[in-house]
Amino acid sequence: MNHADPKTIKNINAAALKEFIANGYKNASLRSIAREAGVTTGAFYGYYKSKEVLFASIVDEHAEYLRKLFSADSGESYEDFGKSRMTRLIVYTFDNIDGVRLLVSGSEGTKYADFFHELTELMAEGLKPYSKDLNLEFIHSLISGLFASYCELVVHDAGRCKAGNAMHTLWKFYEAGWDKILTN
Repeated sequence: MNHADPKTIKNINAAALKEFIANGYKNASLRSIAREAGVTTGAFYGYYKSKEVLFASIVDEHAEYLRKLFSADSGESYEDFGKSRMTRLIVYTFDNIDGVRLLVSGSEGTKYADFFHELTELMAEGLKPYSKDLNLEFIHSLISGLFASYCELVVHDAGRCKAGNAMHTLWKFYEAGWDKILTN
């Protein structure tokens, strides 16, 4: 990427964000992005190697934050998941709603297309020490349902308060279920 003109990079990124949100990565038009940014398509390639590199430049930091949040080696216990990680998930999401929304519903055709499956796997790994003899596919399906609910809140722009309340209620539901199956 050419770092000579930060204003042009800012214009390209703003135009790309708008285009990716409206159409998703797969249907986004590089010509529309360039036109909106006030550059030619050829000039665009002086800043970004491809549309996918541009998309990644917008969502990489958000993906990395979420990976760390759900990683088993984050240094946090999963025992206090609802009070700490869920709160941080909602705060981060709605502080960075456009980038997170792209991960949730605009990444088809990129390396992020299965991103929430990746997060599900990370969380399943973190829950292994607590899951006793439970079937790993079952654990995966429970976590996948939690992320599906989260994604619905993002896609439908529930807003920070409504989403926070919904996710905390959902986690209470999950926590009670986990407690019941792990103590029997």
